[in-house]
Amino acid sequence: MGQFVVRSIEDHVIAGLKVKARLAGVPFEAFVRDTLRAAAPLSGSEKVSLIDEFKRQYGPIRPATPPEDILRDEREGR
Repeated sequence: MGQFVVRSIEDHVIAGLKVKARLAGVPFEAFVRDTLRAAAPLSGSEKVSLIDEFKRQYGPIRPATPPEDILRDEREGR
C-alpha cells in the first residue's frame, strides 16, 4: 500500500476531523483513510472528462480493424 504526507493543513481542519473521528468512534487515522477512500472513485462526469482529455491529447480512437470487417469474418468463419 502507498503512503503520502499532506503538509500545510490548517489546525482547525485537523481539529474538525479529529472531532468527527471521535464521534464516529474510530481512530483519527482510520477516519481520514476512510474519507480519502470514499473520495477516490471517479464519478461518471469525471470519467467522461478523462475520456475527453484523452481524445484532445491523442485524437479520436479508431480501431485497428473496422468493426464491419470483424463481423464479416465472424459470420464467414461459422
